[in-house]
Amino acid sequence: MYETHINLTYFSGNQLWQIEDYIYHRSSFSHPGYHLLKFIGTDPNSIKKPNMKQPSPEDRLENLGHLLSRGQEIFALKQESLKMKKCFLVETTNEGILRGILSLFSLTKTEPSVYRILYCTQRTNWVQVRGFIYRCFHSKSFHQLIRPEFLSQSVQDKFISLLRKLVEQKSFNFFRMGIITTNPPAEQHMINGLQSMQILNIRRDSELLNKDDFAKILEQMIRGCRLFTSRIAGLGKSSAIRHIAKESNMTYVKFPISGDFDVDILAERLSSKCSQIQQLAIHLDIGSIHNIQQLNEVLYCLLLFRSFRFGQVAVSIPTETSIYIELDASPQSSLNEISLLQHIPSLAHVEYIDWNNINVKNSEIQTVAKYLQAIATKVIIKQDVDVSSIKELDAIGLSRLIQNYFLQNKNLDFITWTQLSIFVAVFYRLFISFSLCSFFSVKWVPRPELRMDLVQTLLRSSNQFTSLSVEAVRKQQRAVATNKPEEFSDAIVRWDTAQPFILIFTDTHEPLFIYKRTKDIPPALIEYFKTYYQATGQKKELAENIMFPDYDKLSHVEFFIKLASLSRKYFNKSICPKCFRQHEYKDRQCARCVNVDLIRPASFNHSDVMIFQIGIAEMLKTEYVLTPDNFVKMLLIYMRVQSGIPVLIMGETGCGKTALIQFLCQKILDDDLEVFRMHAGVEVEKLITIVQSYKKQAQE
Repeated sequence: MYETHINLTYFSGNQLWQIEDYIYHRSSFSHPGYHLLKFIGTDPNSIKKPNMKQPSPEDRLENLGHLLSRGQEIFALKQESLKMKKCFLVETTNEGILRGILSLFSLTKTEPSVYRILYCTQRTNWVQVRGFIYRCFHSKSFHQLIRPEFLSQSVQDKFISLLRKLVEQKSFNFFRMGIITTNPPAEQHMINGLQSMQILNIRRDSELLNKDDFAKILEQMIRGCRLFTSRIAGLGKSSAIRHIAKESNMTYVKFPISGDFDVDILAERLSSKCSQIQQLAIHLDIGSIHNIQQLNEVLYCLLLFRSFRFGQVAVSIPTETSIYIELDASPQSSLNEISLLQHIPSLAHVEYIDWNNINVKNSEIQTVAKYLQAIATKVIIKQDVDVSSIKELDAIGLSRLIQNYFLQNKNLDFITWTQLSIFVAVFYRLFISFSLCSFFSVKWVPRPELRMDLVQTLLRSSNQFTSLSVEAVRKQQRAVATNKPEEFSDAIVRWDTAQPFILIFTDTHEPLFIYKRTKDIPPALIEYFKTYYQATGQKKELAENIMFPDYDKLSHVEFFIKLASLSRKYFNKSICPKCFRQHEYKDRQCARCVNVDLIRPASFNHSDVMIFQIGIAEMLKTEYVLTPDNFVKMLLIYMRVQSGIPVLIMGETGCGKTALIQFLCQKILDDDLEVFRMHAGVEVEKLITIVQSYKKQAQE
């Protein structure tokens, strides 16, 4: 059957039935059968849908062979001398494989095609290799076998045995075969066998395409591709690619590749995202890669042929697809080892962020800039800021306002859009809460300059959120790249390295002040609260005792009362004394714990609420004790999460990371917490499934 139906030799096992399934049902362009057909250069639409499926597997296979043969290339029968060397061998390096492939195609005057190349891996089996031999021998066309050294000894034995048998049976049959190896040929059993058959034609490096011809061919084949690099991460490569796609009216698809990726999973992901979309722009976001050579081969198949298959799964994208490649810019990146990238003619390199590209249509950026304008013009002294009544700022004005505050005390060589996004996210929430906080309303501030002092205090605390830990980690990464590593603990947020004074707002827009020593509290703030308490008929001494306690002297219970203000959980809710989940005040039993009665404040009076919170704090003390260190870490985590900023917590095993998060999420707040423990045995499939379930749960 292989002799009469050559196209069947490209497939094995379940691939044949996937093709059959697509031909009969034409379900979708992401169907694996569709991509297998495209991989061998067959237009699926050219195959007429049969009326009915044959009953037996043999008849089904025969019928499939007839269907595929209709689009098969037809070659005139040729004969040649037995003395003609039929097999071309190239010994090269990993970087030279592509040059060897294109050289052999050029030598044999064969149109370069991805389906004419079989890449051997340690998973390549005899069925695939046998199909390759029949394809070479009966198709009268040229095909190449790449890295046969990966084939097992038994497969190499069978290779020589079958080829020898076919040559003996039809000694004058025309066939051509290319073999490219990266190991010395003398050490390979299969190549030694071909040598003994006297059909091996060894091509030396000098006989391959020279540098200029090789580059010229690549320039002709690489089309619709652009490479984006940057000095450091976060300078706007992704934004630039999205902008180009939008301006060109193309469908934008971001496709990250990193780590120890599996080529079959990669093909499945790509086929599901962009199989038959017209005007498509694929953004290949390439991170740190374990197997650079595998990535190199995937890239040149995708860029040159718009298709690849290295395992059981094939993928083919439209030839007019535009491909944008973004390279990882971390200090540990080794992507410069990908030899193909030097042949991409269109390169965009980013050295610094371009402030002209700031997104003026973003509502959060506009809000922050308007507040900064109110501060700069001192409007905030006289009135509460209403951003909806302020005219939208243009790119120049907005950029100038943001830079004036954002760039203060920062290393300009390492300013990134990532840092700016953190700055905007944090200050958007801080400014909105400042306006909604009754403490800081204009009517309660007796002296105008005092309100400005309060705002300046708010601005000075920004570096804790926009620089600390981010800049420390960047510094450590750069030090590692220059073989001058710093202490890992230098990149960790600790009580003794925190900013002297930080202002945070709770979920109800109440102010919460963080400081190491009472002398770090701005005098203007103490003066203001004394005035506020006096104006509201309370003792001035309460201002310092309640608003500005000495944290080094606070107990576990007092820290808990401070943290309890982050939500309304321990004010007007019923609480389960076992799992500490909140319920409505009138509920009597926990919905999750069996036969557990809920507890609640006796009333909503301040004294009853305080008694209730003290009781909860004493109950929790048996499992987790609050200290100044974990207190400030919880507040910093809370601030980032409330601002929509991802949080990465690092530390030695057993130092209390999970316990801290569990206490904050489940005991202080009332959030669901899922703990997924990563280790060497976790498979990618399980990770994807778990993350998808978390995503679904978060959206419900």
